[in-house]
Amino acid sequence: MTREEAIQAARAAIGAGGRDDYIIQPTSHAGQLEAGAKALAALLGRAEFAVLAQEYERKDKEANRNQALFKSTASRANWAVLLTACFSALLLVAGTLAAVAPVASGKALLVGLGVCGVLSGGLGAMWLIQARQGGLLKAWMSARAAAEALRTQYFEAVTNADPAGVVSAIPLPLLEFEYFRRYQFDVQMAYYEKRAEDHRRDADRLLGASAAAAALAMIGAGLAAFLGLLGAAWVSIAVLGTVGTALSSFASTKEAIGQSRQNSERYAKARDALALLALRIDNIRTAAADGEREALRQFVAAVHDQLSAEHHQWLATAESVEPALATLDAALAKLSLKPPQQASAKSAAQQ
Repeated sequence: MTREEAIQAARAAIGAGGRDDYIIQPTSHAGQLEAGAKALAALLGRAEFAVLAQEYERKDKEANRNQALFKSTASRANWAVLLTACFSALLLVAGTLAAVAPVASGKALLVGLGVCGVLSGGLGAMWLIQARQGGLLKAWMSARAAAEALRTQYFEAVTNADPAGVVSAIPLPLLEFEYFRRYQFDVQMAYYEKRAEDHRRDADRLLGASAAAAALAMIGAGLAAFLGLLGAAWVSIAVLGTVGTALSSFASTKEAIGQSRQNSERYAKARDALALLALRIDNIRTAAADGEREALRQFVAAVHDQLSAEHHQWLATAESVEPALATLDAALAKLSLKPPQQASAKSAAQQ
């Protein structure tokens, strides 16, 4: 088998991933490669690699569960703070209107809004305690760091495997390179590209929501000042400003928790860095086809250096989420200083 034939055979045996193919299950690779790359499949079936694959998948699942739990809990807390602010604002309006034009159902409306405000505030406090004191963010970060370390260890072990006792028509270093290229390099390229686009869309949506909320706050304040000249009841339109401010705070907190803008930029840079390494793939492939392992080791090390740098940046970014939760907690505490019932009563008395 010539070098070119070996390269074509290795590429066909390992295959190529798609743009949305960025989830790996290395425990299944030995079975999948049995037909086209029997020597590599036998290598992956060794206990030293099988255990690393199992541990990686276990930690990866744990990290995904912890991520989903943290984000859902923090999101619910953010929604609860928004609703508490909205119920408080509506209660002020209802109290003002009830003082100007009393209606039979006014008292029931005030009680209903007050109860809803208290319930949303209580739920928000509960979810914030779970997110902060429950260590959900730390649990997610720890599990993800462990999973990434195991994945790096797994691919380094495979590409540095002792070929003793392995017989292969295709040079084993070439199969190892194609395996690394397919399930580590290509997977990370696809992940960074896809997630960069996802985070950019999220960031743009939140920016639009924040801008609309700022406009609403400005309109509410302006209309209240102008229409207040027509009567005291019109002053209650200032609630638009309160709601706008609450919406703006909601959007900014969601951005701070999700870190969409920063993640988008970081993933795009990481993808570009890997793209530069992709220029060397044909050279590494040729060297591996000739049985040279040193070029393969250097390529693996260079890729893992980039992945490690991106992961350290992610950890630093994730740690900055904690202040966002503290801000959310402070906002909820501030709302609790003036319960909706008291704020409404005070507004009605002033009218």
